[in-house]
Amino acid sequence: MKFTLGSYRSNCYVVHDMNKAVIIDPGYESDEVIEYIKKHHLSVEGIYVTHGHPDHVGGVRQMKDAFHATVYAPLKDSIWMGESQFNQIGYVIPVDVFVQEPKELKLIGKIFKVYDTPGHSEGGTILYVDGVLFSGDTLFFQSIGRTDIPKSDPQVIYQSIKKIYELFKDDVIVYPGHGKPTTIGHEKKFNPFVRG
Repeated sequence: MKFTLGSYRSNCYVVHDMNKAVIIDPGYESDEVIEYIKKHHLSVEGIYVTHGHPDHVGGVRQMKDAFHATVYAPLKDSIWMGESQFNQIGYVIPVDVFVQEPKELKLIGKIFKVYDTPGHSEGGTILYVDGVLFSGDTLFFQSIGRTDIPKSDPQVIYQSIKKIYELFKDDVIVYPGHGKPTTIGHEKKFNPFVRG
């Protein structure tokens, strides 16, 4: 289930199976997400953030307080979530486990694979499970993540997207951090920034 939250229109995803759930990129506090989880009687096993920018971590504390789930976040983006000038939330994000590639997370009876895809941020990651890729702010529908912000790099994100094209088959569905879904095959053909 996708929720589009906040002024930056960030996508938050609730992935669930057999009454167990993972929340991906809760960028803003959202009673709607909480109500959905409670209405469907879901047990939240984990909260995963693809990178440390405020529009992807701003709702983490609320979700953790509500569901007492383990919070996973990329190690190389800890600067955005800890006591640092880069933290724009105003408090330390309650991360339990910092991760980096190669990492597999066993959640809701499935294996979620973490891959490092820096460029939009130094610690940007993607999360793959069962033919579905949650691409954060690395790859969008016919676009890519911004590289005009601190700690970003256009050459690095280009290499990260080439890596994504090599790792995944054309029929893999991509759910990005902003905007609508796409597929690896579509982006290889039509992405004006990085073609496959």
